[in-house]
Amino acid sequence: MCFLYMFIIALLTVFINLNCMVLSSKMDYEKNFNRSLFLFDDIKNCAKNEFYDLSYFQCSVCKRFGENLQTNKDRQAHVKMVGHLGSQVARGHHKCLKFFSEFSCGCTTSPTPTTVTVYDTFKPYITCSNLCNQKQMQKLTNTTSELIAKYCINNETVLPKLKCKFKYINRTMTVSPTQSLADFSRTIDVYYRNWLYDGLCDDCNIEYNFHYQDYCIANGLLRPFLSYNSFWQTTTSSQHFGELKFVAFFCMALNNQTACHQLANLCILSHYANDKNSPCSKFLYNQASDSVFRYGGSVDDLMSQQQMKPFLYYSKGKETLAELGAPIKGLTYTMDAKKTKHNHLKFFATTYALDGTLLRWGSLKLNDLNLCPYYKNSWSFVNFLRFAYKYDAIECSLTLEELIDLAKIYDNNRFISLFLNFTRNDDTDGVFLQTIPILIEDLLPENRRLQKEEYQLVKRFQLIQFHLRHGTLGPKAPAAYEDSHKLLLFRSLRYADKIELHYDIHKNNHISIPILKLHYRQIDFTNNTTLNSKYNFKLLITYERIGETAKGELVNEIALPLFLLIALVVALFKANNSRKRRTSSLVTTSSSTTPLTAATASQNNNDDDFCHFTFFTEFLLHLISYMALAFLICFLLHVFINSLVFLSQDNVKLTLPIVKDQRSLELIIYAALILKLIYVCIYFWRLSHFHIFFIDWERPRCGDTNHFNLKNNLETSSVCSSVRTYISDSNVSAWRSILLANEWIQLCGKQKTSRVLQGLTMVAVARILNIDNISHNDITLKIFYISLLYIVIYICQYVILSQILRRFTGNPIQKYIDHCSLANISIFTLIEPSFGYYIHGRSPHGFADSDMTTMLMQLQRETHSICGRRGLLSDTDQCYVIMPPKNLTHYFDKLLLPYQRSIGGNVGGGGGGVGSTAAHFQKEINSIEGNLEKTSVAYCSVNRFFCAFIDHGIKDMDYIIKEKTIVERLFDCEFENYLTDNKGTFYIDTSFSFTQMFLYGNEWQMFVLEFLLLLAIYLIFYNLLAAVIAVCIFNKIFQSFYRYAIKENISNKTLIDKRFLI
Repeated sequence: MCFLYMFIIALLTVFINLNCMVLSSKMDYEKNFNRSLFLFDDIKNCAKNEFYDLSYFQCSVCKRFGENLQTNKDRQAHVKMVGHLGSQVARGHHKCLKFFSEFSCGCTTSPTPTTVTVYDTFKPYITCSNLCNQKQMQKLTNTTSELIAKYCINNETVLPKLKCKFKYINRTMTVSPTQSLADFSRTIDVYYRNWLYDGLCDDCNIEYNFHYQDYCIANGLLRPFLSYNSFWQTTTSSQHFGELKFVAFFCMALNNQTACHQLANLCILSHYANDKNSPCSKFLYNQASDSVFRYGGSVDDLMSQQQMKPFLYYSKGKETLAELGAPIKGLTYTMDAKKTKHNHLKFFATTYALDGTLLRWGSLKLNDLNLCPYYKNSWSFVNFLRFAYKYDAIECSLTLEELIDLAKIYDNNRFISLFLNFTRNDDTDGVFLQTIPILIEDLLPENRRLQKEEYQLVKRFQLIQFHLRHGTLGPKAPAAYEDSHKLLLFRSLRYADKIELHYDIHKNNHISIPILKLHYRQIDFTNNTTLNSKYNFKLLITYERIGETAKGELVNEIALPLFLLIALVVALFKANNSRKRRTSSLVTTSSSTTPLTAATASQNNNDDDFCHFTFFTEFLLHLISYMALAFLICFLLHVFINSLVFLSQDNVKLTLPIVKDQRSLELIIYAALILKLIYVCIYFWRLSHFHIFFIDWERPRCGDTNHFNLKNNLETSSVCSSVRTYISDSNVSAWRSILLANEWIQLCGKQKTSRVLQGLTMVAVARILNIDNISHNDITLKIFYISLLYIVIYICQYVILSQILRRFTGNPIQKYIDHCSLANISIFTLIEPSFGYYIHGRSPHGFADSDMTTMLMQLQRETHSICGRRGLLSDTDQCYVIMPPKNLTHYFDKLLLPYQRSIGGNVGGGGGGVGSTAAHFQKEINSIEGNLEKTSVAYCSVNRFFCAFIDHGIKDMDYIIKEKTIVERLFDCEFENYLTDNKGTFYIDTSFSFTQMFLYGNEWQMFVLEFLLLLAIYLIFYNLLAAVIAVCIFNKIFQSFYRYAIKENISNKTLIDKRFLI
């Protein structure tokens, strides 16, 4: 049993070890063959026996890649390196260095005729040897043996210098003791002389070899790569792809990194073609496919033979998506611009020529991505990006001629790879380079879908490329110095018309790997193509905070429904209050009515009123007003909360644009404006049709000779001398009523604040603060600053004009009340059948129609309190909110009925032919005489009626005077009004509530409406000056229309001819 247990444990151990080996192999593969994060080594730190690996940015020992190797000076000598390598790569210093860069390994000895270099086609392994030092040699022909022996006998130092045209590449002819037969089939030799035939080096027999540059390559070696010919033939571009098979051979068979970079550049030049024989096929299979994990056998060998560098593709799938979307470990930024080390995103770039040589590396200047030729004063000239800072997009229109000039400058010779250059927070691990994935949107249909795991991301790109025409231009072609000559040189041109560098911000100011999004535009040159054709280019920097929409959703999902519910409740309350004021009587009482029947009747009336159409319309009217206010509050909450969070954040919680769905907020403002405009128009239209009467307490005095009496001047000669005019026995002047009526009209259009001053101040302050600059051109921040400015300026203006200056200039409402007392006239108004206002203007001296001396003496007596008080009762004010009894309205209508009939008869009457002109004229005179008499009688009757009512002189109609409770004053309602048919209530009003019939008392309604109008106009035109002008014009028009409506109403209701009104 113990043996069985041990056997099971052993099997489990072996199984676990095998799994670990497989996982370890897979991790090693990802580490070695598809890496995107590199620890940067300074090339100066490389030892003599090390070379600099451009694929990993590290120093590597030559012994790892072959025998008898040393650092070799590549053909990339005298490369211009921008930026001090090492730690200064991260700091972005711009010091230009010129030095020999050592990017490969070569043989330790100088090449001789007997030197042979053996390349392994499966592994990047090179063996340097000499034919004279070989212990074992293949069977050679006699001629070959004699040739080799000739050189092996002589000392190498005395051998002639090599002056050869070709280097010969063939299958290996030497076999070391450690080599097997399998090794023999996968190795390739490079000789400096053709030892297999004649030992010469100036001839290449094309019957058995291919001639490429200074190499003579055996046909058998290139046989697997001849299929690449089919690709360049289909592209009809032999200029670039004609040597594709040779480039592929040097890269894949000889592991030449320069050739691999050239192959990668040809892949980019083909726009990442995914054909089987395209230059991208090997990279695509090796780096973007997981098929290498599906085979058995030796994992190390299989992966070694699949190795392809440089790294050109990201693999597809959710793992890559998770890697790119995850925060970069150990990297945190700050929003403090003073801490440049952790506030700047720095980028590193490598630029390769088409032939695979390195042109430049170092800090990326963002202007290297900009195709706009004359874009000055731009952020593109810096070599960093401020963290979470919104940069304005660079946009321009380029002519085709400018694009051609740019294409000539680039010359299909700039292939760029980008890296994020950073150090971790502890700053102990060194400098890291993170490859920036590149999303070419028009590369594949998958790159335009929402499923990001299907994206095909790449690691190198080209800004602009062109393809030349084939053949000669012909004798009739334009001269080279003519502009049209350019159009004949090119067949097509492709350039990146949109470049977007985007990065996501995570919690605690972490970022994920940035991504560069490209969109290319293809321009095919046809007969209709002109050099002046315009093509757009756009470069922008964007970022997004992951999970930042929660605050907007909170306002929309909680605040808006809550405020709408409050609006519904308040609208019901206001509608019920208006119902009580509009209903002439809640309970009709009589001597035979018991309390029980009165209560029952009251309940029935209330039920009927609630179901009445007028109550429903009143409810809707209040509802749309409070809905507009709810929309405005939610809009401001959304804007203010998010703007304040953005401006005060240390860790990025919101990014620009703050509001991603701006259209929804615009619709809220437009809806609120329409609803508020409907309410204000209906509300003020109803106010302009109120009932008003000027109660004149003045009585005629005997012996008064200061007045002009019309009876003394009846004999004046006139065309109308025969008209019998009705003359009252009273000698009381009517100018006091006319003056108060005109002053009332002026007060109706007066406001507590000035909209012109408000607008001018707002525009000036906005220009001084430069809102466009401090708002980062974000519409939400602009609305925030504009709203804040409008509210603050309005409050300051309200406090200064209504509170401070009022102490010096006086309150215009109180002045009007004083004028009523001086004129000995009270004002009685009704805006509802059972609700209105009363200003008690009865003079305590009993008369007011006097000379200036008498008036001054009256004021002096009032100042020293040696006369009565002005109020209805002692120690009371002059203003009252009234709920008169029902009979008062009915009796008032009866008194005005003769006057209304006279107007109707005058309007409806007519007739008379043209032949009866004299009779018709006499009839009109008689009609005018009768109307004036009826008007005077009606006015005197109404005046006597109201005087008697105020003096409690009517037995069937009376009122009580009381104060409102705190709750009633707070909610502007009346709970206990004691209103019956014969009895009303006068509430003492210390806040001048009658100003609610003026614009002066409806300042809040006008403020909300004009504020909504300002926001709506700004959201439409994005012009503050236009919005301010629109508000001022609207305010002046509204004032004019309201004054006109009030003037017409006073003329009709006070019996004052409108010719006396200003």
